[in-house]
Amino acid sequence: MKPVDIDTVRKIPLKYKTIYLAGGLFNAGEQVHNLLLRLSLSKYGFKVILPQIEAEKFKRDDGTLDMQKVVEDCYSHVEDPLTLVVANMDGVDAESGTVAEVATAHAVNGYAIMYRTDFRTCPEHEAGVNAMFRYLKPSIIYCPFHLSSIYEVEDNYDKLALRIVETIITKLPK
Repeated sequence: MKPVDIDTVRKIPLKYKTIYLAGGLFNAGEQVHNLLLRLSLSKYGFKVILPQIEAEKFKRDDGTLDMQKVVEDCYSHVEDPLTLVVANMDGVDAESGTVAEVATAHAVNGYAIMYRTDFRTCPEHEAGVNAMFRYLKPSIIYCPFHLSSIYEVEDNYDKLALRIVETIITKLPK
């Protein structure tokens, strides 16, 4: 994997330096995925907002979450012009909250990046990204993960992070 020149990363506009990772966060696999991608993106100097961590601010004394405050916090990030939404669109249908976040980001800021790691998908035979998203002309990254060993995990996440950085540099408005 060819590294991105650090001077190029430094020239990325401020509005793309903070990334909000949208995607499922309701089970251990999704949470670990988010944490690993955050770690890989942080290597490039990005501030990465994870809703699963932000939600901790809204825990009640009984351990439940104040969901109204969680939702308001999520939207405050998604609607922020200095925050880039990067969304996990894996699965037959994307997670519904992620869909709302991507649509909001497009409506407010005009862009979002979507990615898929499912090895069954490719741009030529895409069935999982709803056609309504194609109308938005999004940046969709296909980065299939073929993990057969725990030792391959970091390389796969670093590869995905690099693809996200390359998309920020080459495809988003300056």
